[in-house]
Amino acid sequence: MKLGVVALVLSVGVVRAAEPPSVDQVRAELDRQLSEMVNTPQPEMRLRFVGLDPSAYRLVEVHFTLDGQPLPAPPVEQIGSPGPHVLVTRQVEDGQHTLVSNVVYMDASWNMFSPTSGLLWNMTSTLNFQTQRGLRVDVTTNTVLVPEAKDPRLKVKLSHGVTAEMIAKLEDVPLPELPPPPKARAPDAGVALAQGTHAPEPPKATRTPEPPPAATAQPQKARLLVRALASRKPVAATLSVRGATTQQVALKKGARAPAQVELAPGDYAVDILAPGFLAQTRRVRLAGGNAQPVDFTLVRAPKKKLVTVKNGRLELLKPLRFPEGKAAPLPDPSLPQLVDLLVRGPTLRLRIEGHTHNQEGDEGARKQLSEARARAVAELLVAAGVEPSRIETEGLGDTRPKAPNFTARGRELNQRVELLVLER
Repeated sequence: MKLGVVALVLSVGVVRAAEPPSVDQVRAELDRQLSEMVNTPQPEMRLRFVGLDPSAYRLVEVHFTLDGQPLPAPPVEQIGSPGPHVLVTRQVEDGQHTLVSNVVYMDASWNMFSPTSGLLWNMTSTLNFQTQRGLRVDVTTNTVLVPEAKDPRLKVKLSHGVTAEMIAKLEDVPLPELPPPPKARAPDAGVALAQGTHAPEPPKATRTPEPPPAATAQPQKARLLVRALASRKPVAATLSVRGATTQQVALKKGARAPAQVELAPGDYAVDILAPGFLAQTRRVRLAGGNAQPVDFTLVRAPKKKLVTVKNGRLELLKPLRFPEGKAAPLPDPSLPQLVDLLVRGPTLRLRIEGHTHNQEGDEGARKQLSEARARAVAELLVAAGVEPSRIETEGLGDTRPKAPNFTARGRELNQRVELLVLER
């Protein structure tokens, strides 16, 4: 009888050792093998261009920069049709990127009765977008007509569209199969049971409680540390933060510690307004878990206004001056007031038009110089914190003189920029 009991115990041990894995174990193994089969390549950016009807609008130039580096583009003869045209596809780093598109069109109708005959549209637009491993981001630069625009210079606009698609693929390997459910196994025929004993009933299946779902990891917050100083002393001011979230914080006069603002990671515009001082702005990028200090050194508002809005234009009391044949303007005290006006009018946009006189090189050189002057002023505003998306530039050469070019004074007045106010 003892021999029979021992044989029964050994038999039961063999049956337990041969039991198949549980469904949870198989599911975990499936997840592991699937993760190994997914190929997550470097993120990609594909740039496409959609233009206008070449019978009415002739494409003159296209320029694209990604994170400050020029992107190659086909000749305008190849992409002059409406498209869409794929210009370039390249691998990029995972994270935030900035694309700047510059497109120049000309009215090709040459109709003497048309208000836009021979007009050039020099348009610049900026786009910030995010990339991620395993994804291709399609960025489309669209040139669109605005038929309802009363000003012919605003009839053509530039915009961006963004879509994304997965480029990660499963490797071509067979997927593992779930094993069949375990069947009840009869005791071996060669095992002799002790007389008067019965085979033990198989234990009832017990269901393992499923673990609670894991909490989703929340991204770490970022902190913005802001001070507003005048003569090295903290002053009372109102701080406005615009980005993924919008917040307003009051800064106290004489506060020793900087004001702390907790925000989600991302890009933000930070504006500061203080009574009796010119408003300022900054653009900051906040990373999770980091603290970003930002100090504003405020300038007292002068009693005399150097910048006013008149008839849809920004009029400078003393217009910006440019050296002969140069793109960069001479230092001017009106720039801080210009930034102040844009901060206090957050819905305003600017169109900066560059001009030359008729003796600053040949026709092509005058055109390029006028564009460079407009871009130089735009870069000064962007460096002061103004968002690039609020500024457009255009170069008109010597086609719109403000004064006769016969005198030195007239030529000096013609090498200038005009600042047009646009509503968002």
